[in-house]
Amino acid sequence: MNILADTSALVSVFRSKDSLHKKALRLSKRLTGHKILITNYIFAETVTVLSQEEGKVQGNLAGEYLKKNYYILRVSEAFEELAWDIFKNQKSKNVSYIDCTTFALYQKAVFEKVFAFDTDFKRNKIPLVG
Repeated sequence: MNILADTSALVSVFRSKDSLHKKALRLSKRLTGHKILITNYIFAETVTVLSQEEGKVQGNLAGEYLKKNYYILRVSEAFEELAWDIFKNQKSKNVSYIDCTTFALYQKAVFEKVFAFDTDFKRNKIPLVG
């Protein structure tokens, strides 16, 4: 099964002081044996958040770990266009374009479940790990 990991869960995995850190670690153990995907957008967002909030060393360590252990999928122009259509149709102002790229990938059956803590995945009917 292909599972996509979102920034919301990844940051919780790498940030030991995060309120969802233990839950993120527990759920990440369930991912063993599955192909874990992240997009180039999720990679960029994750390392940036960690670098800004936890320090450059933590951002670099997380980036190296992700590069070695996750499959990084580059979002194509076709998926960006679909994501833009999805973004324009979201009711909430709090749904990011990056999340909409994930929604587009799900619509085209690139993955089956998402490892995420953002509520917008559930609202968009994307099955969550856990």
